[in-house]
Amino acid sequence: MESQSRPSLAPGVRLQTDKVTSEPVLLYPEGVIELNGTAHAILNLCNGATTVAEIVTALGVEYEVEESVLRADALECLDSLLQRHLLVLK
Repeated sequence: MESQSRPSLAPGVRLQTDKVTSEPVLLYPEGVIELNGTAHAILNLCNGATTVAEIVTALGVEYEVEESVLRADALECLDSLLQRHLLVLK
């Protein structure tokens, strides 16, 4: 995935809070994925305007961690969601 790619949720995919557990979830036509805090933070930034590089920078600021430490984990999360067709790149 290129650093200038702009990920966004695929059509039919929604990010919301579970009404029962109050935890963040990703809803898609075939199911639901419960999200941890980091995945939720990443997906909140997947708006089609923010680049992958900007997402990593924002996470570094939010979690007060060097970008180089976050990059691999953030890219793994994004790649996993992209392979499952839950994200699209612009």
